[in-house]
Order: sequence, then structure tokens, then C-alpha cells
Amino acid sequence: IFLKEMPTTKLENLLRKLYLEDFYYFCKGLGGETGDVMCQLLMTRADSMAISITLNSFGTPLNDPTRRHSDRKQLYPSIGLLYPEGIENLSLVGDEIELGGVLRGYPSYFSVFEKHQYGDKSIDDSFYEREAMLNELAFEGQFNYAAFYAFVRLKEQEIRNLVWICECIVQRQKDRVEDHFVRIFSRDAPFRKGNTSS
Repeated sequence: IFLKEMPTTKLENLLRKLYLEDFYYFCKGLGGETGDVMCQLLMTRADSMAISITLNSFGTPLNDPTRRHSDRKQLYPSIGLLYPEGIENLSLVGDEIELGGVLRGYPSYFSVFEKHQYGDKSIDDSFYEREAMLNELAFEGQFNYAAFYAFVRLKEQEIRNLVWICECIVQRQKDRVEDHFVRIFSRDAPFRKGNTSS
């Protein structure tokens, strides 16, 4: 599979898939609270990756009906809440309406998709918010190593936030800072106020 030439984004997604799967099975083997929390974080990340790949493939050769099942499906991780039935259904999806139909059976992902559909937020921003919430919650357990992974992922989000703020300042669009800014450990976070739909 690696010996033939392929686009860099496809190779990147394939490597990310393999990394997530291997890391998931390693964490599952650890067991205990570390295994439980890490597996939840990695499954959510795998599902968001599968949904993003599907959404980003619309209008590209990967969405061609003959390539959906053969090429696009091989990029989906074989872990997560969507696996196996949801992944199989994602491999058949051809547009956003069909994608919404598949995600309707997964309420947490459907709420993320609805925000994207209504133009409230991009799908990536919604997934970043959801991941930040789960990473923050990883700190609430005791005696587990998931907090270290969560710390690194939250630092990555902090860097994305800083890059976005800098871009807004350089482009003299300070009023757009909130558009893609994901709050970390904020008292105003939707899940802290009882709104768990994010």
C-alpha cells in the first residue's frame, strides 16, 4: 500500500489512521482508568477524522461512487463509536444530506454536524470544541496517564488559538477573533453551563 505513489493528504490520513489504531490498542491493553479515558479520547478523535474525511471528499475524486468504498473507506480508522456500522454507511455517502442521515443515529456527532450545516461553526471548530471538553474532563480522574495526553492536546489547541489571534491582528480583523477561538478551561464553556450538545 505504501509502495505506490499517492497524494500527500491521503498518505497523511492513512498514517494518522494507523497511529490512532495502534495507540488505541496499546491503551486498551493498559486497562484501568488510563485505558478507559484514553480509549474514549482516541475513539472520539477517530470518529471526527472519519466524518471530516467524508465531508472533505465531496467534490473530489474520492467521492466518485466507484472509489468511495475502495479508496475513501481505507482512510477510516477501524475504531470509534462509528465503527463498524457507521463507517460502512459513511463509505456509501455521496453528499451532505446523506452524511446528515448517517449521523442522525449518533446524537453527539449530529449536533456537531448541525452547527456546520447551519453555518454557526465549521465542522473542524465544532470538533475542536468537543475534543477540548473531553481533554479537560480527562483531568478529573485519579491515578491515570490520560491527563498527560490531554495536556499535550490542549496545548496544541492553545497554539491553534494563538495562531488564529495573530492572523486576525495582522489582517486587522480583531472583531473576528471569537469566530475560531476555542476556550480552554473556561467557566463559560457550554458543557460547564449544562449545555452538553457541543
